[in-house]
Amino acid sequence: MTDDPTPAALTVRDLTVAYRDDPVLWDIDLTVPTGTLMGIVGPNGAGKTTLIQSVLGLVEPAAGQVRIFGTPYAEQRQRVGYVPQRGSVDWDFPTHALDVVMMGLYGQLGWFRRPGAPEREKARAALDEVGMVDYADRQISQLSGGQQQRVFLARALVQDADLYFMDEPLQGVDATTERAIIDILRALRRRGCTVIVVHHDLQTVTEYFDHVMLLNVRRIASGPVDAVFTDENLRLTYGGRVGFLRQQQGGGAAEPSSEAAA
Repeated sequence: MTDDPTPAALTVRDLTVAYRDDPVLWDIDLTVPTGTLMGIVGPNGAGKTTLIQSVLGLVEPAAGQVRIFGTPYAEQRQRVGYVPQRGSVDWDFPTHALDVVMMGLYGQLGWFRRPGAPEREKARAALDEVGMVDYADRQISQLSGGQQQRVFLARALVQDADLYFMDEPLQGVDATTERAIIDILRALRRRGCTVIVVHHDLQTVTEYFDHVMLLNVRRIASGPVDAVFTDENLRLTYGGRVGFLRQQQGGGAAEPSSEAAA
């Protein structure tokens, strides 16, 4: 990896992650251009979450290198925002929505400096951006799944990051929340941010993303959606026995048929 005057937002080379000698990710190469809205797609157990966690240093790789804007993650931590899977969070923890969002500012404040009025205002503005400012003083355990997801999105937004990783942000949310989240992701892209999203719904890939990575332990393909999201690549990703339906409109690939779930 050489110095580049315009480095990619994310560059991964030869990344391998194994649990008890079983490879979860194998020899992954990936380049994500700056200003991209990318979806990561693949079957259960493909390593999608592990890929994000290894990039963020939450999982130790067996081999490989990761660069964020051309340098190691430790040097770019302030430029990265992360929204984990909602199911990985203890939503019974006694705290309010506004407090959760202000946690996104701790990297800027340091753990020993208490947030003040400017930080509270910034957190409220982020909640307003995701349509949750009226719930600022609500316990997070009292929020619906979609509302909780919006609060976690606000926590990422308040960081003013340049690169965002989001792990299944649309999982289990209603249609209104899904549309609101996608609108926010597109707004981030218009600002020049890069957004990388683990996604599960094949029917919406061509609508939501401009780049896509197809992953099943190995990288099957990655790049612009029009070039990568093909029936052949999907069969390589999900298995040749999987039958994919063509949408009647637009010619994109739909969800795998019931055979894929077997």
